[in-house]
Amino acid sequence: LQSLYLLNFIFEVEARKLATQETLFIIDDVADSFDYKNKHAIVQYLEDLSKIDYFYQIILTHNFDFFRTLSNNFVHRDRCLMSNRNSSTITLTKAEGIKNYFIGKWKNNIANNDYILCATIPFTRNLIEYTKSEDDPDYLKLTSLLHWKNDTDQITVGNYFDIYNRLFGTSYNTSNTQLVKDLLFTKATEICARITYNGLNLEDKVLLSIAIRMQAEIFLINELRTLKGEPNYWCQSMSQFGNLIKEYSTLATTSPSIRILEKISITVSSNIHLNSFMYEPILDLTIEHLVNLYNEVCSLHSSTTIANTNA
Repeated sequence: LQSLYLLNFIFEVEARKLATQETLFIIDDVADSFDYKNKHAIVQYLEDLSKIDYFYQIILTHNFDFFRTLSNNFVHRDRCLMSNRNSSTITLTKAEGIKNYFIGKWKNNIANNDYILCATIPFTRNLIEYTKSEDDPDYLKLTSLLHWKNDTDQITVGNYFDIYNRLFGTSYNTSNTQLVKDLLFTKATEICARITYNGLNLEDKVLLSIAIRMQAEIFLINELRTLKGEPNYWCQSMSQFGNLIKEYSTLATTSPSIRILEKISITVSSNIHLNSFMYEPILDLTIEHLVNLYNEVCSLHSSTTIANTNA
């Protein structure tokens, strides 16, 4: 059906071209069901149309990869807009970070924007993983900022800046003694208290994703300490969050919390591995959904959730 629609469209375009008919084309997700080879052919065709003086285009898409391809080819970035929907309005704002969000917005702003500071943690950790190893001390310390480990509550903002400086050759002040975990939860609470959200919100979405999983792991580990009768229990699995959910589901089979925890597992874990492949999915995820999820996981800490134990 999509191919038939596209052929129909091309036929109509060619007819209007022959008639030199001034036309505004409104094109909505024209490449969604095609593979990359055909997507690039469609982009080329749209670029050819843009060179015809009496043709005009408004191109709509939910696909960020397609959006980025258009901006990198023939649509000037000043004309690349993103829609933001709030409770009562829809606004259009100039797109940011189309080419390289980390370098364009994050890299030089971690010292003056706490949301960006927290959001850079998984990216920094990924780079250490790629350039060094998973056994590197800096990698392990950053892992303790993305999971609740036995040293998480000792890692300060200054400690993070120290790692960041070594990796990027920067010279940020390492004397800040605020705990990263406390900063993370403070900023997550501030995001949840906002009335409106503007722009891509990428740093806010990454921050919330980290905070949601961290809150979930704190809940799970404390619950498992009670269920297992081991007050000093820490998870030793390489796949910590998934293993914690598995253990908890086995020991508290009818707990109503399991549904929330499974929703967290499906929604946020991939957002915390911030590479080019995960960039698009986190943009498609609404920040309102993450806000609701953060509020849900925080509510677990104040409720009695162990409905059944198999001790």
